[in-house]
Amino acid sequence: MINEPSVDSMIRKLGTKEEPVSRYALCTVASKRARQIIEEERNAGIRDFAGRDKELQELAEQYELAMSAKQPFYLDADDLADLADWYGTKKNYDKALEIAEYGLKLHPDSTALMIEYAYLHLDSGKRAKAREIIENLPDTYSPEAKVVRAHLLLSEGKLDDAEQLLDTIEDKEDLANVVDVSYMYLDMGYPDKALAWLNPVKEEYADEEAYIAVVADCYYGKGMIEEAIPLYNQLIDQNPYSAPYWFGLARCHFEDLNFDQAIDACDYALIGDDEFADAYVMKGHCFYQLGNEDAALECYQKAEQMHGLAPEFVYTYIGLCKVSKGEWEEGYENLEKAIQANEAEETPAPTLPSLYANAGLCLSKMKKKRKAHQYCKKAQKLEPKDPEAYLIEGRMYVEEGDYEKGIKQWAKALNCAPSADTWNEIGMHSMEIGYLDYAKIAFERVCELEPEFEGINEKLTVLYMTLHDKENFIKYNQKCTRPFDLKELEKMQAMMENEDREDLAVYMQNIIKALQ
Repeated sequence: MINEPSVDSMIRKLGTKEEPVSRYALCTVASKRARQIIEEERNAGIRDFAGRDKELQELAEQYELAMSAKQPFYLDADDLADLADWYGTKKNYDKALEIAEYGLKLHPDSTALMIEYAYLHLDSGKRAKAREIIENLPDTYSPEAKVVRAHLLLSEGKLDDAEQLLDTIEDKEDLANVVDVSYMYLDMGYPDKALAWLNPVKEEYADEEAYIAVVADCYYGKGMIEEAIPLYNQLIDQNPYSAPYWFGLARCHFEDLNFDQAIDACDYALIGDDEFADAYVMKGHCFYQLGNEDAALECYQKAEQMHGLAPEFVYTYIGLCKVSKGEWEEGYENLEKAIQANEAEETPAPTLPSLYANAGLCLSKMKKKRKAHQYCKKAQKLEPKDPEAYLIEGRMYVEEGDYEKGIKQWAKALNCAPSADTWNEIGMHSMEIGYLDYAKIAFERVCELEPEFEGINEKLTVLYMTLHDKENFIKYNQKCTRPFDLKELEKMQAMMENEDREDLAVYMQNIIKALQ
């Protein structure tokens, strides 16, 4: 198939190149680790984080055994908060919530447990419940309590209120407080504000591991990859088995399109922690970019097993891959599972409109036209400014022979995004179904808007050969990175003389795909 929807667009809609980063994907892990580093350095200088993780794993096993046997289980409040957090870092949010609730029955006035409980609800998109918990905190003056309140305010878009609250923290130069606030800002998408807290204490803490780590994460958050990489390497030199530091380096390599290096860094992260789900997610993205869909799927499935990916992500991935191969029924089956999973959520993922649109395309190919158009309309209603659903429904109408309605849908897409990318999509759809006159209009428009658009000369060359336009064929063939040779042209000419339009269309599709 030509230019079908890809996982790339899905990932872009998610906002990052990985699953949406929750507090646990970056900030809890990093902030907790930073606090441990600070506390251990202040005390005995021991850094046995792996030991603490093992201890929490053993506590988790004891807890689950006690619960299954319906036996009492007691831990102090801080240990229960750490245990809930441990489950959270593994992205087992149901179990994390269960632990927090169990802990609060034993220790109803524990600030640590209530803060952990609030963060878990924030991560689940349940701001009302998080607000209720935060408003009932017994301790409203500690830095930790103020940070969680600020986090809630930021999630509600109340930046000024959050900043005013954080300004009331008494010791703004304490490293633990600086780290907590910085990671909160990072989590909410404000790396500049994080750095504003970090820069004043640079001279005092420049050699501190916790400080270096948060600065590295800030640089990554700002897209300053060249500045971030040396810091992650420095951290790895100090802690060669640190999964978070190797993962930080992997993210940088991914951003630089060094996918093989990113995979290597993920593998080292997994040596440090074989249940580091985010590393599997990142490996999956890398393999996908390298064209190895099977390896990508294997990584995504491992991440899902470790609660690192929602099942609907995997369904979406499989569905879109099936769509790209023209396997409509399997594509629809998986996309429908993803849709149902999203509809069951209190806050559906931003990919839901795309899921509806692509499921609609599958339904159209399955000759279920009425339902296909219903799905496209749902997508358009959910995200009226996204061109994807209009592009797909326009294609559906044109395939049905209703060119007028199809062009109207494409016009709506262009109204949303009058870019070379949108025109290219229209041209590809038109070319595929043999609507060559409109393909010519679309591709020429791409050329006007963006003369260096990748593959546009190759597409116009194929198009004008199909239209028997020798002059324009020669014009664009000369501009191609790999101009057609005589043997290719002879084969094309023979097919055209045969006037077998269906075979010609298939051949053209293959050529265009090869040239992309």
